[in-house]
Amino acid sequence: MRNRHKFTFVISCAIADMSAMIVSTLIFLKFATEESLGWDALFLNKMIPITVLSWLFSVSYFKLYKIDVLFSLEHFFRNSWRAFLTQRILWHVYIYIFQDDISYFFESKANLIQLSFLLFYFLLSRTIFTLVIRKIKEWVFKRFTVAIWGFNLTSIQLASYLETNSFFIHFVGILNENNQVTYSSKKEFTQALTEAIDDAAKANINELYIVCKPDFISDLNSFFELGDKHCMRLKFIPDFSSISKKHFSSTHLNNFHVIKPRYEPLQDAYNRLAKRVFDIVFSLLVIIFILSWLYPLLAFLIKRESKGPVLFKQMRTGKKNEPFWCYKFRSMYTDMGDEAEQAKRGDSRITPIGKFIRRTSLDEMPQFFNVLMGKMSVVGPRPHMIKHTTDYNSHINNFMVRHFVKPGITGLAQVTGLRGETKKVSDMKRRVNTDIDYVQRWSIITDIKICILTVIVTLKGDENAF
Repeated sequence: MRNRHKFTFVISCAIADMSAMIVSTLIFLKFATEESLGWDALFLNKMIPITVLSWLFSVSYFKLYKIDVLFSLEHFFRNSWRAFLTQRILWHVYIYIFQDDISYFFESKANLIQLSFLLFYFLLSRTIFTLVIRKIKEWVFKRFTVAIWGFNLTSIQLASYLETNSFFIHFVGILNENNQVTYSSKKEFTQALTEAIDDAAKANINELYIVCKPDFISDLNSFFELGDKHCMRLKFIPDFSSISKKHFSSTHLNNFHVIKPRYEPLQDAYNRLAKRVFDIVFSLLVIIFILSWLYPLLAFLIKRESKGPVLFKQMRTGKKNEPFWCYKFRSMYTDMGDEAEQAKRGDSRITPIGKFIRRTSLDEMPQFFNVLMGKMSVVGPRPHMIKHTTDYNSHINNFMVRHFVKPGITGLAQVTGLRGETKKVSDMKRRVNTDIDYVQRWSIITDIKICILTVIVTLKGDENAF
C-alpha cells in the first residue's frame, strides 16, 4: 500500500500540475493574440515548450514530487508554492529578454488572466489533494503497518512525527508503551527485543522502528537476520535523550552518523545565497530611495547642531567573532563620556537631534552600507561592542552562538520587546535566547516578517528606544 498508492497519488499530482501549466499557456496565447501590444509571433510559438521546461526545472529543483518513506503535506505545499513562484519568475524573465519592453508585464491582460487561472488552480488543487490524501487509508484493504518498540523520549518524538505524516502507512504506535522496563544488562535487553520482534511478526507488523540506547546493542546483524526471517524490516534509532535534555540535530556524513547541538538553516549554501540576495536587494532599495535624500538632510542637521563627523563608527563583533566597523548617524556629542558605555534613558551625551533619530531608529540607517559590504545582514542578532561581547561571554554559556550568523540591523529580539539597555545579565540571557531561536528557525519569510514588524514597532514607538 505504501509505495503503490503513494506513487499513484504523486504521479496524479504531477500530471494535473503539468496539464494546468499547459492550459494556462493556451489561455495566455488566446488573449495575447487579441491584444494590441504586438507580441512577436515566433516568441509566442515557443511559449508551451518554455512553460514545460521552466516547470520541470522548478519541480526538479525543489523536489516537489519526491517519493519519500513518509509524505509531509507541509513540505508538499511549501514546495508547490516555491516551484510556482520560480516558474513565474523564469517565465517573465523569458518575456523580458525576448520582448525587451516592461509594458508586457503590466499592460498585458493575457498575463493577468493566466496568473489568475494558475492561482485559482493551485488553491483548488491543493485543497482537493488534501481531502484525497486524508481518505486514502479508507480505500485500502491491505495496509503497510509500522510500529515502534522502545519507550523513551526519542520514541515519543518519533511517534509524533509518524502520526503526523502517516498518510500512506498504518502506524499502530509504541508497542511497549504500557510496559516500562529498565534493562540491567545486554542479555536482558537482547531477550526482550527478540520476543518483541516475534510478537510484532505475529501482529503483522511490516516495519519496526527500534529505539534504544546504543550501549545495549551488541550485535545488530543477529536482529536483522531475525527480522528477515519474519519478512519484516527493522530500523534501529539510537536514543540519546538520556545524555542531554536538549534537542539534537542529526545528519549523515557518508556512513558516519553526525550529531549537532542544534539545527541551523543558514548552514545550507542555498539558504545563505537566498539571504544574501535578499540583503543586497533590500539594502540597495533603501540606499537609492531613502538614504539618497535622508543622508544629506540628517548630515546638515547633525553638523548644524554639534561639532564632529556625520557618521559615528565603532568596532563591533561580527560573524565568527570577527570585528568590523559598524556605522551609525552620530547622535551624541563627541567630547562627552565613554563610547563603550551603553546609552541610558535621559543620557546627557545625546544631542537634541540625536534623541529624535535614536527614538525613530534613523541612526541605524547607515548600516545598510555595512549590509551591502557583506559585514551585516538586514535581519540578525544585533552586533555588540567588543568589550560587551567579552564580558557577556564569560557569564552566558551559549552567548557566542548568536555570532554563527551575520549581525543584523534589526532582529527577532528587537521586535519582541528586548531592545535597549541591558541592566542585568538575565536581560541579556533573554535576548541571547531569542537570537539563538532566530538562528535555529531562520527562513526568508521570517526575515520579511521581522522587517514588517520593525516598521510597525518604529511607527508605534518603542519605549526601549532612547
